[in-house]
Amino acid sequence: MTYVPIFASSEIACGDLWDDFGGRGMICVMFATRNGAAVLPRTLAALARVRPPDGGWSILAVDNGSSDGSVDLLRSYQDRLPLTVMDEPTAGKNRALNRALEVAAGDLFVFCDDDIEPAEDWLVRWREAADAHPDFDLFAGATRPAWPQGVAASGLDDQQTSIVFGVNEHMREGPCDAACMLGTNMAIRPRAFADGVRFDPGIGPSAARMYPMGSETELARRLAARGLRCWFAPGPSVGHIIRPAQLARRSILLRGYRWGRGQAHMGVEHHYAPALLSRKNRLRAALYPVALPFLSPGEAWARQWEWVADQGYEDGWRERRGLPPVWLGHGEAPRIVRRFRAETA
Repeated sequence: MTYVPIFASSEIACGDLWDDFGGRGMICVMFATRNGAAVLPRTLAALARVRPPDGGWSILAVDNGSSDGSVDLLRSYQDRLPLTVMDEPTAGKNRALNRALEVAAGDLFVFCDDDIEPAEDWLVRWREAADAHPDFDLFAGATRPAWPQGVAASGLDDQQTSIVFGVNEHMREGPCDAACMLGTNMAIRPRAFADGVRFDPGIGPSAARMYPMGSETELARRLAARGLRCWFAPGPSVGHIIRPAQLARRSILLRGYRWGRGQAHMGVEHHYAPALLSRKNRLRAALYPVALPFLSPGEAWARQWEWVADQGYEDGWRERRGLPPVWLGHGEAPRIVRRFRAETA
């Protein structure tokens, strides 16, 4: 494949901006988009309101095979943002981010998604956090949910909300587990990538509908295993845009399945041994369609959520061993009892 980056109208690439600032203190923001035209206008408009940090900043936006006009939307902001548009046609968010890392330059790499609304002082606060903690290489920023108009909350518990909507606003400043880093808002010092470390293209959003979730978490865990430390910084804050369709119970459960699958891919140990988990999943498949309708809504939901995550874990465990998944049926969806297939949150 021939890689030809599409640079901003100013014909200044990220590396050139780095040279202009003397190699000191520049922040390089990176994100990927695949058919993100529904949310990109809000994200780009918010980025245009961000105050430049000391040392300056640049953006590398990688189009990941969009067919909905996302590239045109990105280009339309090149006269308002220090934006370089790049192309990675092979589907996969991690592939796209790795493409950006080929040319990224600066002393702090900030990663986000294409559906966020950063605060106006977002990068100013990132600059402050990185400068205040020179012994830390990994940083988790604050992400809060930006609910659809008229919706105040999802009704999920904190763990489910964090998993489903990628938020961590409940955390306090200080050292934290690297797994707390979210792709919506995180920063990594470039030296973490110096010896060729990259995002794993085998995990995270891709062309597959039921992909194993956890692309940034996998990288963060790998870097932490190499001795790099992580700091939670509440100052640099973004809102994660939640769309109405994402509040449907079925949508939430599909994400729970992908999360469980990702946990297995990352080698996170389950509290049940694989053989016991498999038997437990099959027992649920026999009992839950009959039993869950008689439980209270809260109890039924808790059991369905746990089961669908465990289905994902079992399938992810099998996939790592070259075995086919057992829980994806017609339409590539896990087992969900009738009451939750179309119910909204």
